[in-house]
Amino acid sequence: MTVAQDTLDMLMAAGVPAISQTLFGLGIMNAFIPGLAAANPQTCVFAGPACTLRAIPMREDIRTAIAEGRLPNPHRQALAGVKAGEVIITDIGDIPRISLFGDLIGTHLANRGVAAIVTDGGVADLAALADVPLPVFSAGSAPVPASGRVVVVDIRQPISCRGVPVYDGDIVVGDRAGVVVVPVDLADTVARKALEKEKLEAFLLERLQAGAPLEGTYPPDAETLAAYRARG
Repeated sequence: MTVAQDTLDMLMAAGVPAISQTLFGLGIMNAFIPGLAAANPQTCVFAGPACTLRAIPMREDIRTAIAEGRLPNPHRQALAGVKAGEVIITDIGDIPRISLFGDLIGTHLANRGVAAIVTDGGVADLAALADVPLPVFSAGSAPVPASGRVVVVDIRQPISCRGVPVYDGDIVVGDRAGVVVVPVDLADTVARKALEKEKLEAFLLERLQAGAPLEGTYPPDAETLAAYRARG
């Protein structure tokens, strides 16, 4: 299912908190991915379809076969299959001490038009990644290659990223508040509801800053809602 750019733009404008709250109201209660931080909070806003990647613990004979060239490098094969505009999102078993990505791979993916990287592991070269024009969310600095610990086994299959289910093609949205996953068939509905929620809350904040009482302002009563609608 293809999601229109207008929908992606609305999701980015609405922001992760409004999206997460909107999903909760629609019965999707496990969509926000906890414990991840942006390499660069100033350039971390993104939205795009998920390209899921899963790894499992490495077995010694597989590691040897890859090192000797008897098996292709599955990590590189998986990255080659990512399309422009997609968000790479991983399930490596929630191991923050190892990394599948650093500034060199990040630069390559940015040049290919990949929208973002979201990984439940760490990243190498965290400070350098902050200068790459690609949003990257991770569990933190981990200048330890993952190749000795895990092996990529799946791409474009359902995964768990820090306990959040992600299906290939789901819409992944990130900003300074973190990362949230939107089921693709709900993307347009969530975008419109979340953006309206964000506009209403901006109006309520203005009233509170002007000295309005909390009672009747948040949550808004009928009078406050009427004032909001009248403002257009």
